[in-house]
Amino acid sequence: MNEARTTRVSRRTTEEAAAWHLDMREEVDAGTRQRFLDWLRRSPQHVAEYLAIAQLHGEMRAATLAEIATLDELRALADSEPSVLPFVRGGQASRVAAPQDGQRPSAAAEPATAHRHERQRARTVRRLAIAASVAIAVSIGLIGAWPARETPAVRYAADAAAVRSVALDDGTWLQLAPGAMVDVAFDLHARRITLIAGHASFDIGKDPARPLSVMAGGQRIDDIGRVFNVGLRDGETDVSVVSGRVTVSQRPVAWLDRASQRVTGSAWSTDLIVALGAGEHARVAMDGRLLGHANHATATVAPWLPAEIAFHGSSVADVARRFNAYTQAPLTIDDPDLADKRISGVFHASDVEAFVSYLGSLPNVRVIREPGRIRFVSAKR
Repeated sequence: MNEARTTRVSRRTTEEAAAWHLDMREEVDAGTRQRFLDWLRRSPQHVAEYLAIAQLHGEMRAATLAEIATLDELRALADSEPSVLPFVRGGQASRVAAPQDGQRPSAAAEPATAHRHERQRARTVRRLAIAASVAIAVSIGLIGAWPARETPAVRYAADAAAVRSVALDDGTWLQLAPGAMVDVAFDLHARRITLIAGHASFDIGKDPARPLSVMAGGQRIDDIGRVFNVGLRDGETDVSVVSGRVTVSQRPVAWLDRASQRVTGSAWSTDLIVALGAGEHARVAMDGRLLGHANHATATVAPWLPAEIAFHGSSVADVARRFNAYTQAPLTIDDPDLADKRISGVFHASDVEAFVSYLGSLPNVRVIREPGRIRFVSAKR
């Protein structure tokens, strides 16, 4: 292959890789995904070029090929070797390419030296071919790790005139502002909630095997703590933490995030924008720019939440979760009997202590105040 043709092939491969990179940033159907995998399998250079472009955009970093062989090595292999590599046995090539017509072997090369060079070349080819094969396997493993069909999301929407409370099966408690809308998609590997519109309060249920992330606008919010609020407004994402901690990162490419969850058990790592603790608030632009970061008063975090908490025949556990949206010391009901007890009443949302005193006055209930939370346990134990 002459230099001009090599340049044309390399340019075409780069253009194809760039086109695939743009395509795979979006949701694709099964046919497109299969064509992409077929294109990757066709040549180590395809893998190298695709990963090079992905690395340029900060999406693959050291997760794959860079830990196995350098991109330059794979490009050199793809440029210099035929599509069918010589079969290597015992450190020697079983078939040596014959000189092309009109070519003569160098008279200066001694047989022993030529044989040694051929063995060295065979070992190099074998090493790089293995590296290329592993790179292809790793890449296809990451790219094809998600299920053939994504777990369908369940949509929850609040009426335009009322707050809606939603209890999810993992123990997460959502409160949706009037007109707010979320999509909830839980599978065996992860829990994902996408805020489609409006504002929502999240009191996260604990499930160490399935990390929870909230997608909103151009950002991903990962739960480290307990209760936080997220809102979409004028192309910006508002995040306020009531208790615990969260991290706010730029939203990853959907297929990379799903693949990472399945392969590694954790979300795809993206650039951290800000980490927030209890009493902190941030505004983030769609493109990831931090527009504001300050402390907040709990009462101003979610003005759409009702000023009064009224309940009739509700479980103590559910009422406590509603109060958690207003306090930096969340209420934890550790007594199963108390958690299931049905109560009725009306409390001012900002007067959490009144509710704590009420629960503490119930028979066989003991209140334990700890740093960062208030626990309710059975007095019998």
